[in-house]
Amino acid sequence: MADRVDSILRDYFSGRLNLRIKQREETIRYDSNEVDENIGGGRAQNKHTRPVEDMRIRLDEDRYLNSLVKQKEDVESWVATFEKPKRDVVAYYYASKSVTWVKVAQQFHISESTARSYRTEIKHILGAVL
Repeated sequence: MADRVDSILRDYFSGRLNLRIKQREETIRYDSNEVDENIGGGRAQNKHTRPVEDMRIRLDEDRYLNSLVKQKEDVESWVATFEKPKRDVVAYYYASKSVTWVKVAQQFHISESTARSYRTEIKHILGAVL
């Protein structure tokens, strides 16, 4: 539980989650795997050409993209419910891998144990939800 929640929070606060969503959308938009439905001879009489609608359907039905978007929405909605000091401490810690608890404590003028307790509280709540 803890490792999964840590990675979700790190991806969310560092911006990697938004980047993954954009990359997946671009992959779906510009994927050139055209399927040739004209098997056999003759002309394709009932073939439709609606590339915009087809692309929108592919975006809406992609499971990986939908799971990333849902994950982002879940984290956003739950993080918004936390008190601002806790939210700020956790956001600062997870935004970069180089940030230590000492830096967090100095930045927000709190003790290291208080900062860690903020993270633990948020992780327990998000772990139960996600």
